[in-house]
Amino acid sequence: MDRKSFLGLGLGATLSIPLRGSQEWLPKHQVSSHQIPQADWKTLRSLFPLEKNRIFLNNGTMGITPYPVLEAVQKSYLHIAEKAAYPHHSDHLESELAQLLGVEAQEIGITKNVSEGVNHIAWGIDLKEGDEVILTQHEHIGGCAAWMRRAQLEKIKIKTVTLGKDASETLDILKKAIGPKTKVIAVPHIPCTIGQVLPVKEICSLARERNIISVLDGAHPLGMIQFNLKEIGCDYYAGCFHKWLLGPIGTGWMYIKKDRLNETKVTHVAAYSVNSFDMSQHPPEMALPNESASRYSYGTFGGPQLKGCEAALELYQQIGPGKIENRIRELHAYLRNTLLTKKDAVEILTPAENKSNAGQLGFRISPRYCSKEKPNSGFVAYARKNGLILRYVGENGIDCIRVSTHYYNQESEIDRFFELLKGYAWNE
Repeated sequence: MDRKSFLGLGLGATLSIPLRGSQEWLPKHQVSSHQIPQADWKTLRSLFPLEKNRIFLNNGTMGITPYPVLEAVQKSYLHIAEKAAYPHHSDHLESELAQLLGVEAQEIGITKNVSEGVNHIAWGIDLKEGDEVILTQHEHIGGCAAWMRRAQLEKIKIKTVTLGKDASETLDILKKAIGPKTKVIAVPHIPCTIGQVLPVKEICSLARERNIISVLDGAHPLGMIQFNLKEIGCDYYAGCFHKWLLGPIGTGWMYIKKDRLNETKVTHVAAYSVNSFDMSQHPPEMALPNESASRYSYGTFGGPQLKGCEAALELYQQIGPGKIENRIRELHAYLRNTLLTKKDAVEILTPAENKSNAGQLGFRISPRYCSKEKPNSGFVAYARKNGLILRYVGENGIDCIRVSTHYYNQESEIDRFFELLKGYAWNE
């Protein structure tokens, strides 16, 4: 085919693509807004575009975005393109989130993810060479990398602790780890590794008693369990919208206690984090950063993504935070009890204590009953080939399988997971 014919074919192919109205971009789902509060879990599953032959038990990595959230994002992008309307942020999202979490809107800043929030916090706290930060051995790289980089550059000290078998033991371990140089306790509210819910209220109370700053990596709780930041009493908290709240990918938030705002260094500034600047002056002038935590939200932002976050919060409230948490705990119990039918052949790492578990469970396949060389990573790969998605936790030598169950999951999917596990590990 000559060049002229090829270009003609390409042009024709492009022009033949039907242009669809915005209402046709996404398939119609069968649950209307007024039906959502009363809908059962199987009906609510239809809010999610996940393929019917795919089982997703890895909400701890990302949530499946439901149609109402996708529609809000789509509508906002279309409005921008049709009206040439640059997105302006109204602070509505901060207000709604603050109300849910029991804090003030000025204490909430919008970020891209937990990692960005942790970086603002870790680099903003005043620390000197030799000052100590306590972390756990169950950190995600996003929760520990900023602290470790600061240790490399500024010679602060990092101390790590293990997690206990229950909340009381975990608290005791932290108490014993505190030393005269400890300035910060920075731990995950729910570690990404085994989903153990830490006794964060007690940890933050301990920190206050010792005049230590408390920082929580909150990647998982929002949308999984109900919590109130004022009651927890932490100084800083970094969370996201795109996991258990089921918001768009790449959306996060951070909380800075009002008393800590002015003592927390602002290391990155741009449009929206400062109110004014004038380069015509000699020397040039720039206002101080905003009075609120919005000082940590800077530059052009994804307005449609934030509209999606608002829609995710609305859906969460429509279904009911308590109803969702109960369903998540119900599925966790079903999963745990299913695994316990093979209790000699698996090692469950997530505590059985109710207040120390919620939507995730970590376990290992016992090598005593499975001859495969790397059974845990091997099973996760095997399950994926069979249409079931899990998370292998290989970091920090943990070597376990993590199962995440959200309200869109069904008991039948856990049954299928167990069938695959039995076939892989024990040839049943």
